[in-house]
Amino acid sequence: MLTLARIVNDYFSQAAIDFLLGNVSYLVFEDFEANMMSGDPGVSMQKVRQQAIEVSQKLVVADETEEFIGGWTFFTPHTSNTIKSTPFEEAVLLLTDAALYMCRFDWNIEKVSSFERVDLRHIQGIKYGIYITSTLSPAQADESRNVGLVITYKAGTDDITRVNTRSFSAVQLPPAESDAQKSATSSSLVENLISLQAESPSRILALKALPSRSAVSDRQDSPKMSEIGQVKGVCGEIERTVLMGQVVEIGAERKGIITQGDIISLVEARKSTGLLEQLGHSLKKLVWA
Repeated sequence: MLTLARIVNDYFSQAAIDFLLGNVSYLVFEDFEANMMSGDPGVSMQKVRQQAIEVSQKLVVADETEEFIGGWTFFTPHTSNTIKSTPFEEAVLLLTDAALYMCRFDWNIEKVSSFERVDLRHIQGIKYGIYITSTLSPAQADESRNVGLVITYKAGTDDITRVNTRSFSAVQLPPAESDAQKSATSSSLVENLISLQAESPSRILALKALPSRSAVSDRQDSPKMSEIGQVKGVCGEIERTVLMGQVVEIGAERKGIITQGDIISLVEARKSTGLLEQLGHSLKKLVWA
């Protein structure tokens, strides 16, 4: 019967069958309404995410002297340095005693596709609060469950961004250049890079908490930390590590870098949800349900 359940193509029927078999909880219908898809209850996402954190740590933390503090998975906008650009992707955030690593992960081949390293000395502030990116379903518009954080930093020479070109099937190369042209081009790029770093404004890393509740039945009945609890915990770890590395005068107090406030409020999210997006979601519900 389980085999029969897994070969059903209709996502809603699949969700209903899994629920009747006891493989998932009622939350599967919330997930379906939001994503129009149902997950595989046979796959432990907690283990998959933990493995992604371990793979990312081994690949991107090249300096063996850096002490690993923790790793987490978050949703992040498709375009970097923004708070909303669809589709949102699930990414890995790593914290060491020297830097933050924002890793975009290819979940299909289980490899890091790109990452950004931010020196902790360049972090200017952390803001956490309501982070609603869609209002197409009640679960997506729930202010208590849709939260996140935005890390503001000043880009510096110690910060790097790298793309794993091996994850691409083809790379288009420029025409061949003479040694003189290569030298001139390289020199120009270095000068432009230094100029951009000197004049660049503050940048941001936007991270949205993953749902703390899962449709997959929890046989261990272990307590789950809420989304806001997860966000506050990560903010606290980053702030503590940043402040530890700061040099302050004797008798002076270390200033906190965490503030609370809406990232995208429910009102703002409703204003930005277009009619076409609503019609598309309604059409999908008619097709699948």
